[in-house]
Amino acid sequence: MSARNFLLLGAALAFFAASSPVPAQVVPPAPPGITNFTLNGSQRVLRWTPYPAAQSFKVFSTTDLRTPFTEDTSGAVSGYSWTGTNTGSARFFRLDTTPLDSNALLTATVLNRLAYGPTPTLLDRFKTNSIENYIAKQLAPETVTETVQNQHTNIAFFEGKFAPPGTPVLLTNGTGPGSAAIGDLRAWFSMRAVGADRQLLEVLTQFLENHFVTQFTKSLDYFQNHYGDFNTRGRVATELEYREITRWRNALMNPGATFKDLLTISCESPAMIVFLDTVSSRGDGSRVPNENFSREIMELFSMGVDNGYDQTDIVDMSHAWAGWTVDFVAPTNVFNPFATRLLATVGNTVSNVPGVWGFVFRTNYHGTSRSIFTNKFVPARFGAPWTTRTYANATPGSYQLTFPARTGTNAIQDGYDIIAHLADLPFTQEYMSVKLCRLFVHEDFAHGYDFTAPQLSLEAELVRQCMMAWETNMPRGQIRKVLDVIFKSDLFRSHTAAFAKVKTPFEFTVSAIRALRVSTNGTGAHGSWSADTDGSALATPMNRMGAMVLFDRGEPDGYPESGAGWISAGTLAERVRWTQSLLIASGQTGHSGSQGGSGNDAGNSVTSPVRLLFTRLPVLADQQDAAKVADVFLGLLFPGEGAANLSLYRTAAINFLNTADDGVTASSFAALTPGTTTGNNTYDTRVRGMVAMLMTMQRFQEQ
Repeated sequence: MSARNFLLLGAALAFFAASSPVPAQVVPPAPPGITNFTLNGSQRVLRWTPYPAAQSFKVFSTTDLRTPFTEDTSGAVSGYSWTGTNTGSARFFRLDTTPLDSNALLTATVLNRLAYGPTPTLLDRFKTNSIENYIAKQLAPETVTETVQNQHTNIAFFEGKFAPPGTPVLLTNGTGPGSAAIGDLRAWFSMRAVGADRQLLEVLTQFLENHFVTQFTKSLDYFQNHYGDFNTRGRVATELEYREITRWRNALMNPGATFKDLLTISCESPAMIVFLDTVSSRGDGSRVPNENFSREIMELFSMGVDNGYDQTDIVDMSHAWAGWTVDFVAPTNVFNPFATRLLATVGNTVSNVPGVWGFVFRTNYHGTSRSIFTNKFVPARFGAPWTTRTYANATPGSYQLTFPARTGTNAIQDGYDIIAHLADLPFTQEYMSVKLCRLFVHEDFAHGYDFTAPQLSLEAELVRQCMMAWETNMPRGQIRKVLDVIFKSDLFRSHTAAFAKVKTPFEFTVSAIRALRVSTNGTGAHGSWSADTDGSALATPMNRMGAMVLFDRGEPDGYPESGAGWISAGTLAERVRWTQSLLIASGQTGHSGSQGGSGNDAGNSVTSPVRLLFTRLPVLADQQDAAKVADVFLGLLFPGEGAANLSLYRTAAINFLNTADDGVTASSFAALTPGTTTGNNTYDTRVRGMVAMLMTMQRFQEQ
């Protein structure tokens, strides 16, 4: 991208931007604003606002606008200011800003959005290779060889505890399949986020888990009616969460996976049926069905709040879900909704009879379904093709859904008709497109765009393009088609996309491990990594950074995607506390259990930045060069930021390396001897402290 030029006209402080080409339809960042011009005796001082990913700032000047500007070498840039000699004569100044190379910027954006942050290995790969192939491969995870199982022995250990669908629940399942507790699932999930080759698959699985929210604790409480033993019902509740995300993973491995497929998995999930109280809902006779699921499936899972439905639709739809429940069935019937109960009574009488808990349709709980969206038409704001095509009836634009008379087991189809109908509506297309854009681009997308307006905003245009990809590729709603539109969009690839989002606690902790993680001997085996975690150690820090607990969100709206939901003085303090603990060597004071009982220590998450450093700087003289050491970690931690914006970070890092542990006394880094082991020498401690300081900076909280 070409440099952007700005003029400061004398003492009046007027400035203008010289034109420079930008990609079509992309709004460039706001230009650096000259905020201050000071004449201070023999000095002139210019100050300006930051510019995203600025690689360099240069100041040019002239005494006459009719003559060319030349670089003003009488001064120097420091951060966001320039100080030069005051010659006493009137001069005109121009600020030139050169952004970071667009390919480097796109690489950083892709690795922060399609993955849980860059790793040193990935950054090395894309210095010479195009990131485009990585995007294509991540969109097709079935083409990516997964090696995460080999990276840590705990992954195989945990996977041995998860029960494949149909594994009987036994009171004696203390080990082996079916023995996993919720902590095991959280640890396994976190470790996959850290090391998986199929990073986008991990990101999308977490997105679905957060979108179609279920709560482990709700299931745990429900099964209290059936098991007196706390650990047994914990294993059952854990297995339901694992079964749900496994089905989503398998669906996403299919190139043609649709939103309908994903919504179906959610609706059939015993964890969802329990969470939103469908499990006990009855519509037979004079009974009134529970409305929770019919409300949330429209409000949160498909159409969006107050977007094309009303309270009447919620009430009417609830009748279709009556009878969708869970029951204890034979292992071979785990996916058979018409299976009969394995025991005559299911209360605290459940024992070691081999069985599983699965989705079951009880015909005697189901009454008569009612039409929904009666006399409702697609609003004009959607325009063609949505207002002109047919949905569930013969009238163009009408999305009324009427059920045929069904009895017995056939009545289950009412629910599946709703799933197919919701997945086909423009409201759902818009709502899900907006959510995906907020996930991958920035959080300032809205609902309710008028897509017929003559001039759409860039955000509205991208949402419409996503909807068209949903609408025109058959079968409708193919997730990869929608994602492909987003990843190829100008908004995703623009200069403004970088660092437009704040990391959630999960993203922050995982990205911190990944940023410092390289296999130092190239084997990728357990014990070879310069940074790693057992997964379990991330749970408490995530909770303290904003009460983010995997698989246990109490509200059905999911954890927020917006930065405001995660950033406060308190949560930032917890991020700083954990980062400092993470960078302290394992076994030393402050790494585990020594922060005044805070519980926010690193535990079995470990780092060795020096081991990583030695793979980048193998020569001793370079290892003792504070500037070169600082540059290594600046490049790894902030690959999407330009050198100009990192200059203050760089100065701080170099000063840190050349200062003793008291923070005051000068201590030459060049005089320190790198040790062969970590955690027991001044050199190692100095490097760890410098890296911890950099990782607590604002830019590392962003993605």
